[in-house]
Amino acid sequence: MSQIFIIGFGKVGKTALPQVIRLWGKSRVWIIDHNPEALNQKETLSGIRVLADGPQFLTQYQEWIGNQDWIIPALPIHLAWKWLEFNMRHQRPKSVSPGSSLGSGLPYSQALGDGLLLSYADFICPDHCPAPLDHCFKTKERRSVPLWKHLAIGTGSHRRLEVIESRQMAPGMGGYPFSELRRVLNQAHEAGPPFFVATACRCHGVINGLTW
Repeated sequence: MSQIFIIGFGKVGKTALPQVIRLWGKSRVWIIDHNPEALNQKETLSGIRVLADGPQFLTQYQEWIGNQDWIIPALPIHLAWKWLEFNMRHQRPKSVSPGSSLGSGLPYSQALGDGLLLSYADFICPDHCPAPLDHCFKTKERRSVPLWKHLAIGTGSHRRLEVIESRQMAPGMGGYPFSELRRVLNQAHEAGPPFFVATACRCHGVINGLTW
């Protein structure tokens, strides 16, 4: 039986839960959030609820999480980046900005703290967007290269950047197998500092970095 981990149970996590149940009805669903009020709200759908910091939980219990178990990030921080930070805590990592060059040429590129938010859209996307393969759902504009691939192609000039593709399972809900977190951790150890990780879907993405 596979496991699904919804990391964060605010608005996004609560929206994701019924879709996860619909798609993976026979799987064990975990709901992880550090806020007891979020977990105490009555929901009619099932799920194992754990009061914990999401990235720290995945780090602490990673030995019994399978490569093909799915992670649904639903928290207001970059999950893959925090996962790296917890797993490399003995190196005392520090946050480092990826700079603005990785967002050059995109309609939207905005620094947020030490991170960089990127998007093919300079507008708010509709909640029901199905993320078509080759065009924008709202404007119908053609898009031949998804953002995650655009960033991956650009790693030739930024060799310490690894990209995780967030795969859309339903409108407003994306995720990836746990093997992706293991992969970027291995790459960080091999590449050395500074190291940058991006998580991106077809249209939107975020990049953060660490040095140690």
